[in-house]
Amino acid sequence: MEKPFRQLFKEYFNFSRKDRNAVIILGVLIGLVFIAHFVVDHIEIKTPNDFSGFEQALEKWEGQNSDIPEFYSLFEFNPNTVSKEKLDSLSIPSFVKRNLLSYRAAGGQFEKPSDVRKLYGMNDSIFSLIEPFIAIPEKNAPSVVKKEQADPVIISGTFDPNEANAEELLRFGFDRFQVSNLLKYREKGGDFSRPEDLMKIYGIDSAIFALVKPHILIREKPEEIALEEENSSPPLLIELNSADSLQLICLKGVGPVFASRILKYRELLGGYYSVSQLMEVYGFPEETFLSIKENIFTDTMKVEKIRINFVDFPGLLRHPYLNKVHVEAILNYRQKNGPFISNDQVLKAGLIDTATFVNLLPYLTCR
Repeated sequence: MEKPFRQLFKEYFNFSRKDRNAVIILGVLIGLVFIAHFVVDHIEIKTPNDFSGFEQALEKWEGQNSDIPEFYSLFEFNPNTVSKEKLDSLSIPSFVKRNLLSYRAAGGQFEKPSDVRKLYGMNDSIFSLIEPFIAIPEKNAPSVVKKEQADPVIISGTFDPNEANAEELLRFGFDRFQVSNLLKYREKGGDFSRPEDLMKIYGIDSAIFALVKPHILIREKPEEIALEEENSSPPLLIELNSADSLQLICLKGVGPVFASRILKYRELLGGYYSVSQLMEVYGFPEETFLSIKENIFTDTMKVEKIRINFVDFPGLLRHPYLNKVHVEAILNYRQKNGPFISNDQVLKAGLIDTATFVNLLPYLTCR
């Protein structure tokens, strides 16, 4: 009986070599897991940096500042004096801040809050947000103007614009450009019968005319005296940049249609700097221009300047002398190279052709 039982036990617990190896490996793995568990529980891991002090300070700071209200990045400021550091904290686009600083660096001043709206890149939504925070002292602009006023020029004597030479004209306050144009006008047969005729000369504006008018003495010719006796009424003389349609239709050959076109083209140009620009008005006849050119003149002080460092795409494109290619070239150059320092950069950089630049120059300003 004992022998069969041993035989049965031996057969029941008989393992193959492969099974025995598996049991041994399993036992080793279980032992390693047990040892690792024991070792990890008794090891204290030390970090290279101790952040306990920093965490305590952070908790203390959060507790002290828990009652501080939310920070708003809009505050009252004067755009003429605000520093770059304070400007950086304003919640407006960075390119608008750069344009504001560039405008000030070029000598620009803001006389009223609405002047900030004219900055390049400033739109209605941004301006409506910051307008309540703009504070400009009332006496800010006048003080700057007073500082820049030059000493008055003292002029004595009289001159006849039909006879005065270059030295005399320079002495009475004309610059060399104005003197050159006046002499060329006389060389071509031009004549001055009254002081206001000086305003026909390109470059002579209302400012210089007001300065020299009291010193103008035009000597009358015998034939002119006879004509004045026959025609007692003064001749018609119209300034193109201030005339309305009722005044324009008084000119020979100019009816309501041409008067309307002259006014519309004047608005697109920003004003006429030469009477010859009437020939650019759509359909305006040359014979009509020749018949009225002695009755018209332009006050160049009334010409609206294009502020090339701040004007936007529509503002440039509306000008008759510029097309889309010109406008894109100018704006791309300004974006890459910063503000224009002089008007000549537009030509030197090849942004427009020479003919276009000559026509456009009286309308450009870098201020």
